[in-house]
Amino acid sequence: MNRRRLWVSIIAALAIGGGEPEFAAAAGQATGSPATHAGLTQAQGPPLTLRAALDEALATNPDLAALRAQLGVTRERPAQERSLAPPTLETTIWQWPINSLNPANTNMYMFMATQELPGRGKRDLRAAVAGKDIALAQNDIDARSRRVFDAVKQAYAELFVSRKAIEIHLATVDVLQQFADVSQAKYSAGRISQQDVLKAVVEVSRLHEDIIVLDQQAQIAAAKLNTLLDRPTDALIGPLGAPSEHTLSAPVADLQGQALEKQPEIQGARLAVERAAAALAVAQRDHKPDFSVQAGYMLLPHQTDGILARVSITWPDAPWSHGRVDARVREMSADVEVAKARQKSMENALRFTVQEAYVRVKAAEQRAALLKTTILPQSQQTLEVSRVAYQNDRVEFLALLDNERTLLNAELEYYRALSDFDQALADLERAVGAEIPPEMLRPVARESR
Repeated sequence: MNRRRLWVSIIAALAIGGGEPEFAAAAGQATGSPATHAGLTQAQGPPLTLRAALDEALATNPDLAALRAQLGVTRERPAQERSLAPPTLETTIWQWPINSLNPANTNMYMFMATQELPGRGKRDLRAAVAGKDIALAQNDIDARSRRVFDAVKQAYAELFVSRKAIEIHLATVDVLQQFADVSQAKYSAGRISQQDVLKAVVEVSRLHEDIIVLDQQAQIAAAKLNTLLDRPTDALIGPLGAPSEHTLSAPVADLQGQALEKQPEIQGARLAVERAAAALAVAQRDHKPDFSVQAGYMLLPHQTDGILARVSITWPDAPWSHGRVDARVREMSADVEVAKARQKSMENALRFTVQEAYVRVKAAEQRAALLKTTILPQSQQTLEVSRVAYQNDRVEFLALLDNERTLLNAELEYYRALSDFDQALADLERAVGAEIPPEMLRPVARESR
């Protein structure tokens, strides 16, 4: 709406005739001022480094808190599996005549206690299965931690790039203001047409539109980062640490080997194989009998009291029941093979994931180096040459704007390349299952922008 009003003002000024002052005022309004984007997201609040954000996420992230609570639940299972089932206490009244209410006329009272006793080793095997569940729960925390770290690093990089892009656009608006002033002076001197002045107006308006989009991206990235840190989504985030150029020196084969050894999801697949094997051992032990022990006291009102004792044993391999145990063993054996196949599939997928992230890291590294050493200096030099040439009427204003856009895009692409490097490195670290050691990340010996 503001842009439409602006163009109406310009067209009206041109239509009136002696519209030089009105035209100049409209052109000056189009270049904007600091108040134009007073509502931009500001880097308010205490500074937040990436390391501090990662530590805070590790301590406060709700997903990790839920998994830690679940781990506490799982830790109670082995003790349950090692314990015996509760005993059964029974009382029996034998032959109480229906024509008498006198308890002394009863033939017998029996008081009994029964205890079920699983076969030797069965409780320990079941506790071993529960122990694997504990290891899997702990591994889930490690895997989730890597995913949270990856998400925090990506949100942090997105927020930094959005803020930096806004900063670059605002600086470019100031440069265009200078171009517009030169164009206005040349127009007043009759050296150019009004078209060049209007081109500057359009270019500044385009930059203001880009800033609105970038501010939206910054707000979304800040809300995402706050959510990962378990903060209110509108919590203020202060200045961020600027990324710097690095060179990844680790061979991809070494990273793939490290991933196969340490990656939490691969560890989880191995634990799943071990758990399936433990469950198979439990099923195989079901061929062994279980026992039941019963003891009691018989109170005989008209005879001498007596003691009751009984021992019972199950027969798992009875002809009519061993098929159930055999089917259970076959089921658990199939589970072991399924777990092994999943582990193999995950290892193959992990090699590709490491390779893909490695290629992205190296590509972003090369892009940043090329932009810093070649494209940015050339774009700056080209813009300066065209600026001087435009002042001396040797090039058109459109060429000056094209060179300004080239420099703007080069500056944005440089910081996006740094951000892409950090995000790809985060994906690589998640695939590897650990942070890349500092000795494998060599800082580039150049001043960062």
